[in-house]
Amino acid sequence: MNPVIDKNIDVSQAESFLLNHLGDQISDVVLVGEGAWSRCFGFRHGDEDLVIRFGRHVDDFEKDQQAYTFVSPDLPIPKVLEIGEAFDGYYAISTRSYGIPLERVSASQWVALLPSLVSALEAMRTADLSATVGFGGWGIDGNAPMSSWSHHLFATLEDTPDRRTHGWRKKLAGHPQGEATFVWGMDLLQQLVSDNVPRSLLHCDLVNRNVLVEGDRLSGIFDWGCSIYGDHFFELAWFDFWSPWYPELDIRLLHAGREQRWNEVGYAPANKEARLAVCYLHIGLDHLAYNSYTGDEVNLLATAERMH
Repeated sequence: MNPVIDKNIDVSQAESFLLNHLGDQISDVVLVGEGAWSRCFGFRHGDEDLVIRFGRHVDDFEKDQQAYTFVSPDLPIPKVLEIGEAFDGYYAISTRSYGIPLERVSASQWVALLPSLVSALEAMRTADLSATVGFGGWGIDGNAPMSSWSHHLFATLEDTPDRRTHGWRKKLAGHPQGEATFVWGMDLLQQLVSDNVPRSLLHCDLVNRNVLVEGDRLSGIFDWGCSIYGDHFFELAWFDFWSPWYPELDIRLLHAGREQRWNEVGYAPANKEARLAVCYLHIGLDHLAYNSYTGDEVNLLATAERMH
């Protein structure tokens, strides 16, 4: 299956579906975004501003619906209003957020919105997970399947038939630099990983057009399909790892902002450097797998170089 799903669904098809489904109060249908697994259209229904997404994986939409239980002023998550079947796949209708993607802000806007971003990361770190169990990707019941952080990390690096990217391991073997980096990274990960980490809510895809910004505030955080429970340092590591791709985002300021907030609330995380290193390694290893699956040799080699 092509990892980029539903490219054939255009504005006219989305509009026709919406007219048949919701009636003649539909207007202003426009393509507003697309990712690896879905395509998103904005529209008006009467006086409501909404979006509809089409994709193959209903569990992504169900996780977005469940993620709304964590919504707060610091964590602006759109509300999924409806999920159903369409175009040999699924659709989800949600409330609409406006703004520009986080990774496209200017250097000055980045500085202005840092308090809002730090507050969102803190809201995820301190989210109440007491009614749930497990590490790793959680389901619509709120629970995750893995007994430990390390169990999750290594399980997600196995090429099993149930994974969307199944077949990546054979493809990676055909790229000597990528293969050598994967073997090196796995060995180092085994040496560094520890299960002595807190269990927090993670988004795991914050710089991929999944966060919108208006002025100095985050206006929407969506696409929670990659969300897991795990070490909260993963979110900082995500910004760190991809920082060469986004030079306008001064990640040192993000680190400083989080340290300041932690000092204010009396939180002192242990083993910071080792935990960050584990997260860097897993991010790199996971993207070696993804880029080999998609055949993106340029980003595969860039990821390998970034890991080292």
